[in-house]
Amino acid sequence: KGKHRIRGDINVLLLGDPGVAKSQFLKYVEKTAGRAVFTTGKGASAVGLTASVHKDPVTREWTLEGGALVLADTGVCLIDEFDKMNDQDRTSIHEAMEQQSISVSKAGIVTTLQARCAVIAAANPKNGKYNAALQFHENVDLSDPILSRFDVLSVVRDTVDPIQDEELARFVVSSHRHNHPLNENKDENSKLEGPISQDLLRKFLRYAKVHCQPTLANLNQDKMAEAYASMRRASEASGGIPIAVRHIESMVRCAEAKAKCRLRNIVDDSDIDFGISVVLESFVQSQKYAAQKALRKEFSKYLVAAGEEELLLFTLRQLFAEEVQVHARAALSNDPRMRRQDGPVAVDIDSFAARARDFQVMNVDKFLKSSLFSRQFAYDSRDHSITRRDV
Repeated sequence: KGKHRIRGDINVLLLGDPGVAKSQFLKYVEKTAGRAVFTTGKGASAVGLTASVHKDPVTREWTLEGGALVLADTGVCLIDEFDKMNDQDRTSIHEAMEQQSISVSKAGIVTTLQARCAVIAAANPKNGKYNAALQFHENVDLSDPILSRFDVLSVVRDTVDPIQDEELARFVVSSHRHNHPLNENKDENSKLEGPISQDLLRKFLRYAKVHCQPTLANLNQDKMAEAYASMRRASEASGGIPIAVRHIESMVRCAEAKAKCRLRNIVDDSDIDFGISVVLESFVQSQKYAAQKALRKEFSKYLVAAGEEELLLFTLRQLFAEEVQVHARAALSNDPRMRRQDGPVAVDIDSFAARARDFQVMNVDKFLKSSLFSRQFAYDSRDHSITRRDV
C-alpha cells in the first residue's frame, strides 16, 4: 500500500510496408486474447481512447463513459493505422501507456480510471515504404515520448526473396482452397493453423497469465546494467531511438514474459538474455542499414546468448537468398565457368559454419539436429550440403 506501481504489460509498435499483413496480425491477436478492443487511428479520438463525459438526457446528470483503453483493462488494446492519429489524440494516451491509468477532471467529475492493458499498434512509414537508409524516427511521424513508451519496435519490410515469396504464395493459395465453403475436408486441414490450434493457444496464455507470477530472485543485475550502458553509448554515437531508463524495465518485462511462456515462477539467466536481446533487436532495427551490421557484431554476445537457433536460421536464409541470386545470374550468363549443376539450390556446410563464426557460434551441429532446422531444411552428410524442404 502506498507503493508506486510499475507497468507489467508490454507495448508493441509494428512499423511495416503496406501489404505485410499488419492488420491481419492485429485481428489474430484480437481473436486470441481473452479481452481485446480493436480500433483504428483515423476513427479514434482522444475521448474515444480514454474517457468522455456526457449529460444523461433523462436525469440531466453528468455520466462518465470509458474509452477503448478503459474497456481493454486487463486485456489488449489494438490500434491500427496508428500514424494516422493527430498529435493531440496521441498525447492523450501517454499516461495510459506508462502509468496505466486515465485521470479525468471534467464537469465536476474528478477520478482516475484503470487502463491496465497492453497496447499493440501498427503504423505505415510516412513515405510509403520503409527506407533502410534512414533511421527509425525519420521513417515514421511519431514523437520520441510516444516511441519511448513502446517496449518493442518491430520493422516489417517487404523484401524480395524468391524462396519466401514462393512459400507465401503456396500458403495463400492453399488457405483459400482449404477454407472454401464447399470444401468437405476442413477437419483434415486444421493442421494449417500451426503447431497448436488458436483455441489451445488462448487457453495456454490465460493459464500462464493467471497462475505464473515469476520472481526476479536470481536477476543478473550486472549483465543488464552492462547492456544498458552499452546501448546508451551506441545510441549517443549512432543515433536511432533514444535509450532511456524505461528500456531497463522493458528488459525485465520481456524476461518475465519468457518465463511465463515456460510456465516458470523464477526468471533465470536465459530469460534475462531473451529480454536483453528483444530490446537490443528493437534498437538495432531503428538504425540505418549501414550501421546495423556493425551494431549486430558489437552486441553479438547478447544476441547469440538469447536466441542462437533463431540467429542461425536467419543466417541460413540469407545464404540461400544469395545462392538463388547466383543461380539466376548463372542462368543468364553465357560464361561456362558460371554454370551451376541442375537440381535444388544447396548451401555448403562449410560456408554456413564460416558465417556462423562471425556471430561467435563455433559449432552448428546442435542447430542441424534441432526441430527449427528440420522443419524447413535437410542436411546431407555425404555431400556436406543443406537443401530446403518442399512446402
